[in-house]
Amino acid sequence: MTNPPESRTALVTGGSRGVGRAICRLLASEYVDTLFIHYHQNDAAFQELAEELAPTGVRISPLRYNLVHVEEVREMAAELHRLTSRLDYMVHCAAITAFKPLIQVKANQWDLTLHVSTRSFLDIMQNVLPLMMQGGAVVAVSSTGSQRFNMNYGALGVAKSALETTVRYLAVELANKGIRVNGVIAGLLDQEHLPPFPEIDVLINETLKRTPAGRLGTAEDVAQAVIFLLTQAPWVYGQHLIVDGGFSLT
Repeated sequence: MTNPPESRTALVTGGSRGVGRAICRLLASEYVDTLFIHYHQNDAAFQELAEELAPTGVRISPLRYNLVHVEEVREMAAELHRLTSRLDYMVHCAAITAFKPLIQVKANQWDLTLHVSTRSFLDIMQNVLPLMMQGGAVVAVSSTGSQRFNMNYGALGVAKSALETTVRYLAVELANKGIRVNGVIAGLLDQEHLPPFPEIDVLINETLKRTPAGRLGTAEDVAQAVIFLLTQAPWVYGQHLIVDGGFSLT
């Protein structure tokens, strides 16, 4: 398929809810003409978002695939190749885990977390790279649990750490193609954007005590940082912008 001249496109994985949803809103507000929103199960959440974005006039295309399976990632990429001739932006927000102490994480939970949160990022990039345009940009969303201990966050913390290393390697390998790869490391977000996990109230209270900004983050805080790296940072390669209200400084 041939896109109109100057038409810009973006793919957001995990785009129907939370941080991914906020990123889709900002992209649709002024940065893209076509938005590919990946999600796995929640049709209602996608439909709600599509209806919300309809007034922008941006073309919205759903990509309903399970990123744990390499073959489904390839199917998703094949659909993208049918739907568009270019991809300007790719944002990886998809993640899943079991919230429990690392010592209690089962093998299947470990594999699921690594496959969806980290391996799928590389799988997708390998398959959509022919669509990526010179001057294109990629952002992977990580979290502060990659760099320091967060209770009941062990499996995802390891996965996010691996994701950040993947960003650095791809940044170097794709720089000569004119494609920038960077990451955002998000601090603890408000409860509206948090999945339920054990002892969350304790974690929230301790985080607030140490956060100079005096509040938890929002999905929109993270989305703004992602948009900055996608659209306004032409000489930034392989870096991770920490968005945590100053928590990491204390």
